[in-house]
Amino acid sequence: MLIKDQKIEDFINHDFKFLKIKIGDSFLEIILNRPEKKNALNRLMIRELAICTDYANATKKIRVVIYKSIGDTFCSGLDLKELSDENIFLADIFNKLHKPKIAVIDGNVHAGGVLIVTSCNYAICTNEVMMTLPEVKRGLFPFQVMDSLFRIMSEKKALDWCIRGYNLNAQQCKEFNIIQELCSVEKIDEILKTLIEEYSLGSPNAIKNGLKIFEEIYINDHVIKRLNNALDNLKNSDDVIEGVSAFKEKRLPKWK
Repeated sequence: MLIKDQKIEDFINHDFKFLKIKIGDSFLEIILNRPEKKNALNRLMIRELAICTDYANATKKIRVVIYKSIGDTFCSGLDLKELSDENIFLADIFNKLHKPKIAVIDGNVHAGGVLIVTSCNYAICTNEVMMTLPEVKRGLFPFQVMDSLFRIMSEKKALDWCIRGYNLNAQQCKEFNIIQELCSVEKIDEILKTLIEEYSLGSPNAIKNGLKIFEEIYINDHVIKRLNNALDNLKNSDDVIEGVSAFKEKRLPKWK
């Protein structure tokens, strides 16, 4: 379990501050609910996502986990004011969830929000969505996102996006294999219903073991720890102070 002090049976009555939860016959729907902050992931929100992972893994009837959002931004990544000091890595929340994961994206995705999308087995995206990796313009680097991108596109293309941080429109995201399906808002529920039915047809034990083996082969805990250490080393640097200040003041940063 990711959260040692949380009992699974307490999940139903848990007072979630930054998530909305829906439990269906065979699915758990997690809705990011911090729209006033562009669904930036703060310390408590990360913990709440981890609680959901523990519940989904431990609950037999949950066959599929769905990630949605409220507001015009799906997720803007880690809240730089509240970088998590818990021993919970954002990547672990998704990598250690051994059930099919679907991202439903009807809002722009920035920075670490891309990690949620790439960690899902299937991503549905509306046609107007844009994705960006702006970290280098803030004095940071998208280490965990880079690692996840290496599993779905060429390393050269992924690294170029991380370094230049340009915008990708929805069609480009599909071409880069970041998302699997483009649709209108009106089609989302129909597509989602079909996916849930298809994922639920398979043996839950076979799927769980397949996802565990995928994690063992392609996801290296040691590498993830190194990536987080690299982020820790950067986040208090002069460049981060300048990059964040420039962003708030709507000007170009002056790097030393």
